[in-house]
Amino acid sequence: MTMAPEVVKRGLLAALLVLLAFVGWRVATLGLADHYAISDPARALSWRGSHPEALFQHAQRLAGDPAQAAAAARFARLALQANPLDGRPYRVLGRVETNPQKAVALYRIAAQRAPRDVASHALLIEHYLSQQDFPSVLVHVDSLLRAQPATASQLLALLAQMAVAPEAQQALADTLLAAPPWASTALVHIVRNVPETDAVGVLMERLRKSPGSIDGTVLSAWLDRLTREDRWGQAYLTWVSQLPTDRLNGLGNLYNGGFEWPPGEGGFDWRLGRAPGSRISLATGPGVTGQLALRVAFEDRRVPFNHVQQMLALPPGRYRLTGRERAESLRTERGLVWTVACAAPAGPTLATTVPLRGQANWRDFSVGFEVPAAGCGGQWLTLTLPARIPAEQRIGGVAWFDDMRIARVAR
Repeated sequence: MTMAPEVVKRGLLAALLVLLAFVGWRVATLGLADHYAISDPARALSWRGSHPEALFQHAQRLAGDPAQAAAAARFARLALQANPLDGRPYRVLGRVETNPQKAVALYRIAAQRAPRDVASHALLIEHYLSQQDFPSVLVHVDSLLRAQPATASQLLALLAQMAVAPEAQQALADTLLAAPPWASTALVHIVRNVPETDAVGVLMERLRKSPGSIDGTVLSAWLDRLTREDRWGQAYLTWVSQLPTDRLNGLGNLYNGGFEWPPGEGGFDWRLGRAPGSRISLATGPGVTGQLALRVAFEDRRVPFNHVQQMLALPPGRYRLTGRERAESLRTERGLVWTVACAAPAGPTLATTVPLRGQANWRDFSVGFEVPAAGCGGQWLTLTLPARIPAEQRIGGVAWFDDMRIARVAR
């Protein structure tokens, strides 16, 4: 006997309503479980007893009470059954484990399976620090800095402490030489914040023996610190050690005086700034020695110009600055001059060249000076417009410079 179509229709509708009611209840319980999984895991479990996050959070809370260690372990294992790929429950199992070796093994599993879990890596860092196993410490520091950049401030402080600990320095240097993405940030932090300059110097010495291990940002920060502390000789040798081999023949009391290479990043290289109303470039033209010379063009407006500089590290003694210059309709009341001055705050000017102005073919210039025995460990060579009042800053035309040298002069 076949059922009437209307009866079948009503039966299907009833079954559908039951199914929809079940789905709605299921969605509601899952939603409530998700909502309370972190804030109130016990309540979440009352809605869904197999909720993996709630099981883990409940286990983690219980682990904070030694009297609940067994319950914490039970819920951690239930969390693993609910989500075998989650590594964090292994961390909870490690916390309640009474055997230290087994606890560390569980923490390792947690860190491997949950590489973004800060607590697992932190527990391992703490363990390896207690063992003075610094290579292992740095493995987990590296993992955290890659996966959880928000932990950087605490970890950079730890790296700064390792930088001055003789027993940790080699491991830190080896890690930095592997060029992790955070190496430059860590080194700049160390250079700027560790008080013990000599200890930082030992680390930097380890690094500079490997070409390319110190990038321009780190080198500039380190050189700035050394020069602030009047360690000019150390700063110069550090900078020289990072030069490409093909540029070592440009060394002298003045570097790259022929302007054949583009400026580097700070140090004892040329520093070509930007000044509105001027254009500084390395260019070729008639009479240029080699391939390039310094060219400075002005737009016939007021320019407070002192934007071509090189830091020097001349020991006490007598010297002579020489070079070649050319002017193309250089309209200026005061003229452009090169000055040599001590780098100390308010340091004295040691030399000033004859002003360049007007129209002039290539010609030689020269000026002598003496570096005093005290208070002038470093110097600045600067191309400047020595205006005394704003009206004297007006300048137009082009100036060229080439073949610059500083030679020591016998007394």
